Amino acid sequence: ADRIYERQEEVISGDIRLSLEVAKGLNASVFGSYVRTNYNDRIFRSKNDWDQRESTQYQGTAYAKKLNHLDWSKTLETTLDYQTTLGELHNVGVILGYSYQYSTAEEFSADNSGFTTDGFLDWNLGAGTGITDTSLPRPNLYSFKDDNTLVGFFGRINYGFADKYFAQFVLRREGSSRFGDNHKWGNFPAASVGWAISEENFLQDVEAISLLKLRAGYGVTGNQGIPNYQSLTTLSEGGVYPQNGVYYQTYGAARNANPNLKWEEKHEINIGVDFGLLQNRLSGSVDVYQRKTKDLLYNYSAQQPGFVRSSIFTNVGELENKGIEVVLSAIPVSSENFQWNVDFTGSYQSNELSKLSDENFQANWLEFGGLPSPGNLGNAIRLEEGGSVGNFYGKRFAGFTDEGKWLFYKADGSTASASEMNENDLTVIGNGVPKYNASLGNRFTYKNFDLSIFFRGKFAFDILNTKELYFGNKKWLPNNLLKSAVTKHNQLNDDPQYSDYYIESGDFVKLDNVTLGYNVPLESKYLESMRIYVTGKNLATFTGYSGIDPELQDTGFTTGIDGRDFYPRTKTWTLGFNFRF
Repeated sequence: ADRIYERQEEVISGDIRLSLEVAKGLNASVFGSYVRTNYNDRIFRSKNDWDQRESTQYQGTAYAKKLNHLDWSKTLETTLDYQTTLGELHNVGVILGYSYQYSTAEEFSADNSGFTTDGFLDWNLGAGTGITDTSLPRPNLYSFKDDNTLVGFFGRINYGFADKYFAQFVLRREGSSRFGDNHKWGNFPAASVGWAISEENFLQDVEAISLLKLRAGYGVTGNQGIPNYQSLTTLSEGGVYPQNGVYYQTYGAARNANPNLKWEEKHEINIGVDFGLLQNRLSGSVDVYQRKTKDLLYNYSAQQPGFVRSSIFTNVGELENKGIEVVLSAIPVSSENFQWNVDFTGSYQSNELSKLSDENFQANWLEFGGLPSPGNLGNAIRLEEGGSVGNFYGKRFAGFTDEGKWLFYKADGSTASASEMNENDLTVIGNGVPKYNASLGNRFTYKNFDLSIFFRGKFAFDILNTKELYFGNKKWLPNNLLKSAVTKHNQLNDDPQYSDYYIESGDFVKLDNVTLGYNVPLESKYLESMRIYVTGKNLATFTGYSGIDPELQDTGFTTGIDGRDFYPRTKTWTLGFNFRF
């Protein structure tokens, strides 16, 4: 082989929990954990590797690289838990706690080229002439370290009266090293109430209702999901300056400090009902929610002068989500030897960016999903006030000319070539976030046999098929092409263009899991039970999408883009045995 890419990885993890009953109803506990991951990478491309051929910048010489990575985290959590019953009707529970999390990561790497022999592999980086030969790529030395601390204090009070009425109050106060000096700490309250209507006297004689409970809640949670040190001024390299024949490196601010960088907050209102009918032969829950995310964390453009750098992490935007979630369980058939259980979950959600700018930081829109070369195709997704996360934004396909050149619709409805299109002609051409999610599980048991079949699907979303965009175009020749370049897209004879021509419906249903099992009857004093089973995963996909797999990333800001580097999911079969002694 002409190429080596090996990783040796070691993971050490451990945790411990200690509990003590201090007094009747009062318990104390301490939990600690430690996780450490270390890996070493070996990368080597020989002189005969395609990337090292004489016509490249490596001029027929070999390349080698070493990389070492280490990260570790430690967690400590202590709690006091008090539970009591007052007067037989009042159930009270109180929990107080403290949590501490620290994590750090560090890396070191070095590479070189100019090896005229493959004999050293990657074990003698200094033997490459790339260090002294300026016609070869410059060798690289790299080292890095960062860390993060998260501290929290929390309390929770639970109250129940006569097993009918319930209330819970929670308060968390958390501090993160990622935020500015003025806002490292955030307060996150939550409260919920419940009413078990089925326990009321007026429903006691209604045999059809086994459970009926109403719930309502409101809560605030915080998000610290940004890179470390975004609130601080850190250093980066600048140019060099000569002094007495010596060139000295200069350093300057790598980012703008923001002492007011603070927690992103999600405020959620939830109303739900739990039910059970016909002795719980039919049961489930329905939840309706509204979420408003405030002080969205994002890297905004910063005005210069005034700021040293052109961007700054800050809190500006607001995002609203609304939806409904349904869970249903049923037992359609139940007899002495046979039972059939059905479980269904479904959800609907919509979102809208309600705020993007304020008086200090403004943006007409944010763009994501940059499309790679060839061609300067720009970004595929645009997020703007009043719009939805995941909106594809681009040109509307109108057909081809007789010569196979692109035609697109302009804003006034007329058609034009790609070169005649402008910003005003672009519009929303799809959305990559599924509006509906659903799953259906069936379990059948007959005597000692059991069969489980699980389907799931996502609906009402679009996919940008970048494989067709690039490899379904004859302009890609003499490189590899898809067959569709000379069949489905044979009329096309033009450079790649991003438009709704490559936007497809992503709806799909997957046969995700099938398990057939058999519990072997035993009469043994040594073996309590034995089960044999066979499981198949990712067995079938039902979809109209022409790509490899319609199941893509559907969270974040780059949803629905089927990238050229997507690795297909595998179909697996497992034969297993479970024993209990």
